[in-house]
Amino acid sequence: MKTYLPELSISDLVHALTSHDWSTVTEKLGAQQYERLGLDRALAIASDLFARHGSLEGLRILDVGSNNGLVCKVLAALGCFMVGIDNGDVDGQGLYADLKNQTRATGFEFHRQDLAEFLEVDDRQWDCILLLSVTHHWETGYAMSGKRRYSDVDIRQLLLKLFQRTGGSIYYECPNNEPGFSSEFGVEFLRRYCNELPKMRMLGHTIGPNGYPRDFWALDMEWSH
Repeated sequence: MKTYLPELSISDLVHALTSHDWSTVTEKLGAQQYERLGLDRALAIASDLFARHGSLEGLRILDVGSNNGLVCKVLAALGCFMVGIDNGDVDGQGLYADLKNQTRATGFEFHRQDLAEFLEVDDRQWDCILLLSVTHHWETGYAMSGKRRYSDVDIRQLLLKLFQRTGGSIYYECPNNEPGFSSEFGVEFLRRYCNELPKMRMLGHTIGPNGYPRDFWALDMEWSH
């Protein structure tokens, strides 16, 4: 499984800091293959869903920007019906090459597709939708590249559709004082594009794969009516 987490031990880091010999760290980082850090998010989501529903069995969850499916795999193993979508624009390391074959064994459905295109052809309702460090890319393009950047109108329509497609919650993770992303890319992003927001709960903070902190929220649709 590819992961953002470098395969480093504490002793590797302590040795590098005390000896100033970073060769082992450099070697391991150079050999590491990366994907979105997700295990902590998956467990936080699972805990919150279990507390509110009493069970995870059969919950229908859409993971937008699922990358190689780490969150999908974890929640599917806990009984959820998972669908992951990712446009796969940045795939230099082949994260998506074998993902459809993996889904047969890990029990989730994967679509390599743009979100707007997916929502046009798939009208399913969801108990939960995951937007984990993905919406800021809608304005900037992935990794601020401008690739697949949505217009303001596109973003408003996407959020409206996602709100309409879930009767439960949307889990929303966003940058927090990350270089290149102002506060407008956090919760303010939602306020700029939505006339009305559902009840929001702050679940805490996560650390992105680049080491910068993220804010982690739940938007509860069933509590907003």
